[in-house]
Parts: sequence; C-alpha cells; structure tokens
Amino acid sequence: MAYNATTGDVMWNWTAPFVGIDESAYPNTPLSLGCIADGKLYFYSSEHSPSQPLRRDAKIYCVNATSGDMLWSFTCWPSASPIIADGDLVALDLFDMEIYCYGRGPSATTVSATPKVSVNGDSVLVEGTVTDQSPSGRHNINGGLDFSLKGTPAISDESMDAWMEYMFHQRPMPQDVKGVPVKLETLDPNGNFYEIGNTTTDITGNYAVSFTPSVPGMYTIIASFEGSAAYGSSVAQTYINVEEAPQASPTPTPPPPAMTDTYVIGFGTALIIVVAVGFAIIILRKR
Repeated sequence: MAYNATTGDVMWNWTAPFVGIDESAYPNTPLSLGCIADGKLYFYSSEHSPSQPLRRDAKIYCVNATSGDMLWSFTCWPSASPIIADGDLVALDLFDMEIYCYGRGPSATTVSATPKVSVNGDSVLVEGTVTDQSPSGRHNINGGLDFSLKGTPAISDESMDAWMEYMFHQRPMPQDVKGVPVKLETLDPNGNFYEIGNTTTDITGNYAVSFTPSVPGMYTIIASFEGSAAYGSSVAQTYINVEEAPQASPTPTPPPPAMTDTYVIGFGTALIIVVAVGFAIIILRKR
C-alpha cells in the first residue's frame, strides 16, 4: 500500500495474486520488499521457515511505484533479497539453485527481398526475423547449457512472463504469444525515403510484407526493431533492383484475303441464294 507522505492519503494498493491453500496456509504468498530502482518496486516471496518441498507459488514481482500496476512476475524463491546492479536484477533461485539475471538483452534483425531483380509493376516479398541474442540460457547439473536464448524468437513485453516460464520452468508453450513490431522503410532510386509497411513477428520470430516498387532502379530496403523493455534495438537492410517493363509488341494487322478466296466466297453465297429460290418454287408447286 502506498501513502501520500504529505496528506496520508492512500495512493494505491497492490496485493500478490491469490494462490489458494493447497500447498500453504497462506491464500496470498507472503512478500518482502527487495529493492527499489527506476521507479519500480521489486517484491519477492519469502517466509521465515519454509517447509520442503518449497511452495510453487513463489515469485519475484515488479510493480510500478507510481501506479501500483504489476509490470511482470517470474517464478523464483530467492535465497535472499534480490539485488540490482548496472540496471540488472540478480537473484539465486532455491527452486533450481540457478542465479538468474533479469534485464534487457540484445536483439538481431534480418531482412531479405524476393526476387532480387524484378520488373516495374511487380510486387516484391520482404521478409526476415527478429531474434533474442542473449548468450546465456538454462544450465544443467553438469554446468553446461541445455539451450541458449541466442537465436530464439523475440517476444513482446506482454507475452514475456508466459514465454520465459515456458523456456526456463517447463511450463506449457503459450499459444497466444505476440512478437515484436517491425518497421519497413525504403530509399528509392530518386533518393526518396519513406515507409513501406509495419508488421509484427510471429511466434517463430518471422515476419513478411508485400511491397510494390513505384519506379525502376535500385532500392535499399531497411527493417528496424526499435527495442522494448526486454530487448535493445536492431536494424538490417538489403537491396533490390527494379527494371523497366518491356514495351508491349504491337498487334499484327491480318493480311487482306486473296482474290481467289473472294471469288469462292461470292460463288458460295450465290449458290446458297439459288438453292433457296429453287426450294421456294418447289414448295409453291406442291401447294
């Protein structure tokens, strides 16, 4: 609970989520305040004499110090109060005896265009990836890495809690994961710089946008990810060449019919007329 130091008014109240009493006598996990930095409060689950096995509801919570909104949470039973240094939060997790460092990781953006050479008026497919480039990952009991985060999809801030629980704590893979926004821009052959599309990466880290160049010449295609609370920014570029569309061939004029063809056609028409007249005379005579 946060109070106004001048008036004593309650500014906001935040309580750890309800976890039930299946594994503990506490309906809400007991919390301690670990540290404060950058306008954020870091709470962690704690207990004077925890029983074994440890309750599975223990977490670290990051709460906005101004509004009381929870920004993120992650399963962890810290051995002591988490600490912050150089903008990163560090804690030893008693669940797996691993030291976790919470902070922004580097990202990498790639971009390609197909076809590389096209004809003016045809569309070009621009595609690529945005990935996490953190060199660390989940360690095993032998001290090696079960996997590295480097090369895994970059995930949006709102999907990060569930994604990291899946990556590190064997939770089910979330199906509603959202990727990160990508801006696509171009420098065209006339020196004009403009935006050609915006999109979001999928659960695999891939994106794609269709683009139709407006004039012939060499284009620079630039893909950029502006970064987030979880990742630093990254950018990539590629090139395409657009050629002039070939001139349409004129439709050939058909040659005039030969004189013999004219005679045959005329003779055939006259014959049809004669037969028709003769047929009419026969009918009249029968009457």
